[in-house]
Amino acid sequence: MDKTSVFGTIFGFLLILIGIKISGSLKMFFDIPSLFIVFGGGCSALLVAFKWEKVKSVLGGIRMAYKAPKEYNYMKLISNILMIAESARKEGILSLEPKIAEIDEPFLARLLQLVVDSVDAKLIAEVIDTEIQATSQRHVDVIDALNFLASVVPAFGMIGTIIGLVCLLGNLDDPSSIGPNMAVALVTTFYGTIAANLLLTPFAKKLAERAAEEDMYNDIIGRGVILIASGTNPRIVQEKLLSYLSEKSKEAFNELHLAEELSQNG
Repeated sequence: MDKTSVFGTIFGFLLILIGIKISGSLKMFFDIPSLFIVFGGGCSALLVAFKWEKVKSVLGGIRMAYKAPKEYNYMKLISNILMIAESARKEGILSLEPKIAEIDEPFLARLLQLVVDSVDAKLIAEVIDTEIQATSQRHVDVIDALNFLASVVPAFGMIGTIIGLVCLLGNLDDPSSIGPNMAVALVTTFYGTIAANLLLTPFAKKLAERAAEEDMYNDIIGRGVILIASGTNPRIVQEKLLSYLSEKSKEAFNELHLAEELSQNG
């Protein structure tokens, strides 16, 4: 479970409910027709705009926003790639073959198998680019669909407002209908705004953040494998891969490796 997503959602709704309670009654802000107009209309627009597979991916994206994110340990990844690079330089590329089965990261293992099979570095680079771009595009598709939904639900809130005002003006001679029609007129806009700004747009931002982390992780793997295939000196591999990290992370990485070298020598 993603604690920040859960806390942010609960905290946001709690503040809104407290504000409503202080200002009036919670019952005033619950209206079934408004829910149908905003959320039913938004889902209908999503079905019109996208294929069913992408609609399902949107629902999956919403679930993913609340699931615990995958932990990307960049320093551990770079350390593993450096050990592989040192082994390949000292013992040769073929020495990596028995070690591939021990690698937990599938993308890294597949690429190293290509290196062991003596596939040309340019072809490996093409495989890497295709893999990263395809993965990134899948994320972009879901994020675009979420942003589309976030853009249409406030519009359906306005449609509900128009419906409520039309019904209100058409029944001015019936005082008992003024209250319900005004509720539909105003609450639908409220629902649309809340759904877009507290839920859907933040969902899209959360998924974009996670997609960027995954892209960076895969990019480090791809760059490292290409350098290994090219027979690059492990020190150069280290410097190039550390360029992905912040200065603080670089310092932590160097301190960790210094401690490991001292323990091995002493």
